[in-house]
Amino acid sequence: MGKAGNCTFMGGGIPLSSEFFKVIKNDLWLFLIPAVFAMLLLALFMEEIGFFLRHVPSQRRRRLSLWILGIYPVFGMTSIVALYVPRSSSLCNFIASLYHNITLFKFMGLIKNFFGGKTRMLEMLAGEQVSPNPFPCCCCCCLPLFNINKTSVSWMMAAVLQLSAVRTVLFFVTLVLWTDERYDYGDVNSANLNMYVNAIIAVSTFLSFYGYLLFYTATKRALPGYGLRAKFICIIVILALCGLQSGILETMGALNVIPCTPPFSDLFRSQLIYHYSVIVEMFCISLFAHHTFRKVEPCHDESEEIEVDVIRALNEKAIQTEVELPIAVQLSSQEDDLCHSNFGYNSDSEDSLCKIEHAPLDRFPFPYSTVCKLQQTLRKNLQHNLRTP
Repeated sequence: MGKAGNCTFMGGGIPLSSEFFKVIKNDLWLFLIPAVFAMLLLALFMEEIGFFLRHVPSQRRRRLSLWILGIYPVFGMTSIVALYVPRSSSLCNFIASLYHNITLFKFMGLIKNFFGGKTRMLEMLAGEQVSPNPFPCCCCCCLPLFNINKTSVSWMMAAVLQLSAVRTVLFFVTLVLWTDERYDYGDVNSANLNMYVNAIIAVSTFLSFYGYLLFYTATKRALPGYGLRAKFICIIVILALCGLQSGILETMGALNVIPCTPPFSDLFRSQLIYHYSVIVEMFCISLFAHHTFRKVEPCHDESEEIEVDVIRALNEKAIQTEVELPIAVQLSSQEDDLCHSNFGYNSDSEDSLCKIEHAPLDRFPFPYSTVCKLQQTLRKNLQHNLRTP
């Protein structure tokens, strides 16, 4: 791999790990810094797992969030392996790319979960219009606004997720060609496949970035309180860095912009810079994501929602059978009044001297986590009462 240079050993090739450590033994401390960052990324992710298990009641939202937050330690560990074992760089990049593709899909699923499902998302976004030229993609200023519907949402999601298919196929093809010595890392010759691979990945990354911007513009108004902007930043920054940074450094090494200093070639030095910088960048972004995803979000689960017609049916059932209604029904049917009569107390006498009154519980400042747990308990009791004749 690579091209020969007078200032390098092994004809400018990628060294073995044993040869690499022999060269850097005097400056080993410099390459221990990314290892410390990688360990911190793992520790931070372990702490996040504990936090989500304790404080996020929705199992699906917890699983989606942890999949997304796992991208930082995955990139950190693959980069540290590629840094210490230089010839594993292509394989490590392929593994990191596969996980990143899964993360793109999981993040779109998380947004749909915030709405309560795809059907509810389309209902809430019905009638919204989105500009086709969100900043910084202002090159489509001549195009008219388009409506948010099932078709437009599908196109936006396809634009985002196409990067997964394109990059996976290209990485697999380059790995196969590399094993047959038909693909050279960093070569910008028109006869080499590397230049076309980087160009295709750059175009695909821009298209995915554009789809994310459109999706964010369409959903940000409908999801207040979810910190959607910060979450999008956590994903888009990784998308841009991993989609463009490697190709840029490869081209700089091939054009001798990165100096060739013994004993490493300019192309190998560009590879070292890429993996070193990825570890540091992932650590910095993970700190921002750690703060962003730990924010308390509205407790919502579409499968456990209490519909208005169900509440009315229970009210009629309570009147006919003179049984006590669940507290959740009383609160949800009287939420606009300050003080109400107790549904569990029935009196046919006009001379009653006692009248039990209560105020809705949502007027009191209960802790948010307690409210979420109380809501789930009340909803389960309500579903049990619905099944009881």
